[in-house]
Amino acid sequence: MKLVKLRYTEPLIRSAVWPFWRRAAGWRYFLGMALLLASIIYSVAHGDRSWWVGVSATVLCLAIALYFVHYRGAITRFRRLRSPEATFEAGADRFRITSDVGTSELSWSTVTEIWQFPDYWLLFFSRAQFITLPLADLDPEAQELILDRAKSHGAKVS
Repeated sequence: MKLVKLRYTEPLIRSAVWPFWRRAAGWRYFLGMALLLASIIYSVAHGDRSWWVGVSATVLCLAIALYFVHYRGAITRFRRLRSPEATFEAGADRFRITSDVGTSELSWSTVTEIWQFPDYWLLFFSRAQFITLPLADLDPEAQELILDRAKSHGAKVS
């Protein structure tokens, strides 16, 4: 079993939120928001003050607020940690992550996808449920073990 001490920082957590949001929402979401914004600007510039413009602006504000809700949630969970560290134990069939807020032991088959970024990886268990692994703390052997175990149990790596 490979044991690794992970150290989290607020800048790391902040930097992980936008790439997650961007990839999870997808380009269609951002295209839709851009078209909605263009429609609102066009309508207001041409004197339209109808209820439709108000509803469109409300929808746009709510769509933007979703990002900030996710961002604040991630930062709040980080700040709840008394110690911004976790222990990651990787075995052949299971892995365990332990912090001062609790312990989770999961089978590798629960990892559906790994998103690789230069400073961290996101290990997904569902579309919106994941853990962040800081790469500064994962030596190449640990990285290879995680990728090998996750892939062998059907996880997609990107």
